Amino acid sequence: MWFGIVGFLAWASGWRRLARTYGGMLPEGFDGEMLNMATLGRGRFPRVHYRRALEAQFETGQLLLKPHVLFRWAHPPLVIPRTEIEARVRKGLLRKFCEVSTRAHPGIGLHLQIRQFGWPEDLAQEE
Repeated sequence: MWFGIVGFLAWASGWRRLARTYGGMLPEGFDGEMLNMATLGRGRFPRVHYRRALEAQFETGQLLLKPHVLFRWAHPPLVIPRTEIEARVRKGLLRKFCEVSTRAHPGIGLHLQIRQFGWPEDLAQEE
């Protein structure tokens, strides 16, 4: 049953689509930071909340995302080049957050806390 649930979450969040384009092997020295509040999905619904279940490492040229061991069956690690990433500050209901999308799949957005985004110089402010 767990495999079915994790498979559905990977489909609903858009992780499977991202993995087809950006799936890859993580480098040997991966030292990611656990994301406290991260959601991934297409628009407003469906969005999957990965609270403390994703590790992210912002390297010079790429973003590395690795899920918690319980999700790895359907969530392979992602290696997204920095040139493919578009990030901007958005205003939510209660606070501002960072929305990260890719050029290949602009409809799938990763929302995270602004302070956890590793390249603050790349953030575009909301208009």
